[in-house]
Amino acid sequence: MSNVKKGNPSNAKQVNYTVKISRQKGIRMRVTAHGELVVHANPFCSVEAIEKYVQAHVNEFNYQPSVRIFGRSFRIKKVKSLTNRVSYSEDELLIQYKEKSDIESLYKRFLNQISKEVFIDILDMMYFRFSNYEFEKPKIIIRTMKSSWGICHPDKNSITLNSELVHYPVDFIEYVICHEMIHFIEPNHSEAFYKILKEVMPDYKRRLDLIETSEEKQYLM
Repeated sequence: MSNVKKGNPSNAKQVNYTVKISRQKGIRMRVTAHGELVVHANPFCSVEAIEKYVQAHVNEFNYQPSVRIFGRSFRIKKVKSLTNRVSYSEDELLIQYKEKSDIESLYKRFLNQISKEVFIDILDMMYFRFSNYEFEKPKIIIRTMKSSWGICHPDKNSITLNSELVHYPVDFIEYVICHEMIHFIEPNHSEAFYKILKEVMPDYKRRLDLIETSEEKQYLM
């Protein structure tokens, strides 16, 4: 599968989206966890056909630039300002930026900052659930990962978390951190592993239902 970033004809409604080429029939669209519009099309679909489909169907999605932060959706608003600052209110993410500033960098720094703060808080809370087990509280490392939500490193006493988790509900992030903590006790997904999981997080199956696609779920393997 390959990705292609597309522009828009000057006479069309301004819609930014990503095309993912697959072997499926026809064309379909979806909005990702972080508010990006993705179009799935087979290799025989022309650029013109894809653009026509997007223009015809985008209103069905009530699409506008947005982002999900910890499972909640925020409209993105960009405003020129005398300072660089990113903040959010009830339903809006406000990016204030100086002229010629790199807006994408501002946005990413903001996500990195709140990710670190919230992930560490969640780790602290989850660690209390393991009071019957003896292992040192691990440290958190955050980075971009393509095929895993989290990785346990017993030799370094750390857990690496996928930076994309910032877009997912806190209940699911708690599950990922809890899952990786259990690996300090049981390295494999054995019967003993799931026994501990049921003990420290009885509602873990509900939390797993918070992710939507088979691709997302396979990250937990």
